[in-house]
This record gives sequence, C-alpha cells and structure tokens, in this order.
Amino acid sequence: MGGLPANRTVNGFAVDTDNPKVMYVAMRDGLFKSTDAGETWKPVGKDLRNLAAVAVNPKRSGEVYVATADGVIFKSPDGGMTWKRQQ
Repeated sequence: MGGLPANRTVNGFAVDTDNPKVMYVAMRDGLFKSTDAGETWKPVGKDLRNLAAVAVNPKRSGEVYVATADGVIFKSPDGGMTWKRQQ
C-alpha cells in the first residue's frame, strides 16, 4: 500500500459506494485517498490531523466527512479537494 505512513494505526476507513476503487483512510497523520482500490494512497486535506473517523455520503458520491479525536467534524463536497468545518 504505497503512500500510507508505515507502522501507524488506521482509525477509520470508507469506500465511495458509486466507485468502490475510491477509498479513504483516517489516521493521526491525516486523511489519505486511493483511487485505485488501495494500490496507492495520497494525502488529502493537508491541515487535517489527528483523525478518528471518515465517512462517505452514500447518496452523494464525493461528499466526505471526517471527525477529529477532539470531536470536530469537517466536510468535503468534492472528494477531499476542499474542506469546511461543520458547526
């Protein structure tokens, strides 16, 4: 699994239901995305850290949510390109 930090715990995992090759992994080091069914991973959301969970909206492909260990939730409407803190 090229691109994921070595020897780290995965805190959350999510798959886009419209395209199962798109996957997300939440870690303390940030959020990582794969578009090739987990063969390679790239970091997304450069300021996201200490993540506890990730979820993809099953009704809107590309709408991703993450939660930090401190309980802060962020939403991305575009597959992780941009993020907005939720109230």
